Amino acid sequence: MIECKNFITALDKYYLKEGINKSRVNAHLKEHHEKLNHTNELGYADWMKSVLDYMSVNECNNKLNNGKLKILDIGSGTGEFVVLMNALGHDATGIDLHTEHLELANILAKENNMDESTFIFNDKKSLPFKDNAFDLITSFSVFEHLEDEVLEWMLPEIFRVCRGCVFTLVPNPIKPIDDHTGLAFLGHMPRWLAIRYISLRGEKYKYSISRSGEWDVYYRYLNEIKKVFNKHNFQLDYLPDEYIYPSLEKCPPVHRLGKNFNFFGRQSFIGISLFPNLFINFGTPKQYFYPYLNLISRPLKND
Repeated sequence: MIECKNFITALDKYYLKEGINKSRVNAHLKEHHEKLNHTNELGYADWMKSVLDYMSVNECNNKLNNGKLKILDIGSGTGEFVVLMNALGHDATGIDLHTEHLELANILAKENNMDESTFIFNDKKSLPFKDNAFDLITSFSVFEHLEDEVLEWMLPEIFRVCRGCVFTLVPNPIKPIDDHTGLAFLGHMPRWLAIRYISLRGEKYKYSISRSGEWDVYYRYLNEIKKVFNKHNFQLDYLPDEYIYPSLEKCPPVHRLGKNFNFFGRQSFIGISLFPNLFINFGTPKQYFYPYLNLISRPLKND
């Protein structure tokens, strides 16, 4: 089990300083505990192990190093996943530009006898690593926070430092409920309208991890993500269903949009069908309807 007493105490102080109300603080802290394998509700640790085992054998050609992967986590935040990947026997480094998040990550690293060099600050338009330095590059719910301008320099840099593959976990805008605010259908709105709608709903729904303080979520549908990765010489593929997070049992594909209502004791659905079978029969990937996209991108390099 990963040690995190000092880390959780520091997190609590950080959230309160940010002015987040206590109920949301408690929800955040619960999720941090889960990432560190202190509860078993969400299954992060078991999932992480299964995914890294799969990547090592099937994607990163790492059989000669006892399955140990050299990993770079882009947008590592407060560092739980990086510490967890190291605890699972891999060599993981986190990189981020938020100094306060990195300070928290360093507390967690120190608490688990990991060097502070595990986490790196970087706010330049380049990655401070040699070519082909990493077997695996990961990003967990980070891609949706990156503007197009950031992707234009970051993806070529990821291509340069990656000798294996890239794993991207990102919420799909087809999801009815936005993960960041809890509001419905934000992923289906133009960005300007989503920002206006959030503003009208009040301070309670304000969300941002950027320095500007503006809502910094840039939702992209699967076809848009595929286009931008292909543009930068990556071949986009999908993690097999048995490895994706959250599982399809917990978060099934989105086949309709609307809401169930109770009328005189009977449940009735009001909304629209997305006709998934029709689109899939005409060639749309089934993953287009998954609430979370678990993507594998392979850099197409000349040997």
